[in-house]
Amino acid sequence: MKRYIGVLSICLLALASCKKNDPITELGSTNNEFASQLRVTYNNTRPVFGDTLIVSASTWQRDDKFQKVAFYETLVENVGIQLALKNGTSIITKTNDEATLVLVDSIAKKQVALEVKATDLDKYWVTSTNNYVINHPYKVERKTGKYPNDATLINGMSDNEFNTLKGLLAYTMTRNDYLALFPTAPTTHFTTGGTYVLSATGMKNLRDNCTRAMLVAIVNTIKKVGNYSITIDVNAVTPTNTITAATRTFDITL
Repeated sequence: MKRYIGVLSICLLALASCKKNDPITELGSTNNEFASQLRVTYNNTRPVFGDTLIVSASTWQRDDKFQKVAFYETLVENVGIQLALKNGTSIITKTNDEATLVLVDSIAKKQVALEVKATDLDKYWVTSTNNYVINHPYKVERKTGKYPNDATLINGMSDNEFNTLKGLLAYTMTRNDYLALFPTAPTTHFTTGGTYVLSATGMKNLRDNCTRAMLVAIVNTIKKVGNYSITIDVNAVTPTNTITAATRTFDITL
């Protein structure tokens, strides 16, 4: 009889050793359920376009209750413009020290990049560390929003943004660029010397009457300058929607 009891004890011990161990004894609870623990790491903290960012999420929960683990991306551009016209006018609206015109483009609002449901989590169980480890390869790509990186960017500006741009150009416009816009402009539109080429009358005319199409026609070069921000959010969610979250933003200089 002792022999059978001994065999049974060994079998029970073997089964216990195969179970997912509980690495947590006390966590506190939310929504009457223990929150999961989550740790997120990255293989690269300064990615550039073309890189593959490995987002590694390690998670566990006291009762091994999950609804899902989800990865999200949010893409935002905060840019100024560096503009040169055909006859010498040039302007830059955003530098490290000053910003006179900044275009904010929400290229992609928070959207799912990867979602692992509870039914699939066992594929990611790592016995040696006693948790789930999900490695998500995230391709760092520059996606175009409403502001393309060419002269048509001007067409995508709001009225307020375009009016601001014209106001800035009024102080830097060369005589020849102004005449390219308004070939019959009278001499009263120009100063006879000093800091600015355009008189108050000329500046007002530029602000009031220059259209997007007129300005695009005399653009020599234009490019966006500023930051392209990628925000990665990772959520570990229990069945009662208790969320443990981690977030990180990567800024790429344009």
